[in-house]
This record gives sequence, structure tokens and C-alpha cells, in this order.
Amino acid sequence: MTKAIFFDFFGVINLDGQLNTEVADFVKANHDKYKFAVLSAAEMDLQSWLDKKGIGQYFDIVQTTAEIGISKTAPEFFTIPLKKLNLQSNQVLFIDDIETYILVADKLGFKVALYDYNANLIDQIKAKL
Repeated sequence: MTKAIFFDFFGVINLDGQLNTEVADFVKANHDKYKFAVLSAAEMDLQSWLDKKGIGQYFDIVQTTAEIGISKTAPEFFTIPLKKLNLQSNQVLFIDDIETYILVADKLGFKVALYDYNANLIDQIKAKL
């Protein structure tokens, strides 16, 4: 059973500097069903950006490689939020637009989806849940 959805930032939540409204609408509509996290290699204050866009409060964890000093290709980058949220990897869907990071999460037992902004997000998520 999926209990959480972890999103990448650039290319999934942030598309060319703009909020991906499809992701924002999904998170707002489902915050009572799932825990949400942002896991990113971004080197900026993502929490402030999310807050300014009106969705920061819906994320249980916002984690960047710069903040924790661990590469997004390291398994620990993914296991830290699991421990914080008391989850097992098979309870989490990880969505990213870069296959390298999807493969790391997949090897750890996450459900994974390679995000395609040309396809409907809800359909991509439902296919994995």
C-alpha cells in the first residue's frame, strides 16, 4: 500500500521556473491520503519557493543534496526521508524526470515513475499505485 509520494523538484514540481499546477492540484487534493516529500539536487531554498507558491505546507519533508551533503545517486539520500517518516521503501512512489535517480530508488524497492510532463500526471500515478 502506498503511503507517500516523493517528488523531484526541477522537471516535476518546477517546470522552467513555473509551478507545475497539475502536481500542485494533486498534492492539495490528496494531502489527507498521502505523505508528500520533495527530494532534489537543487541548490536553493526549496521550502521558501514552495511556500511562495502556496503549497509548502503540504510537504512533510523538503530535502536537497546541498542541505544534507549527500548525492542524489547515494542510497542514503532516499533512506533518510524513509526513516523520518517511518516508512518502508515499498510504501513510497518516487517521481522524477531523470532516469538515473529513478534507478537508484527502484533498486531500494521504491515504486517509481519516470515523469513525462506531456502525459497526465494522475494517470501516471494511478498506474503505479
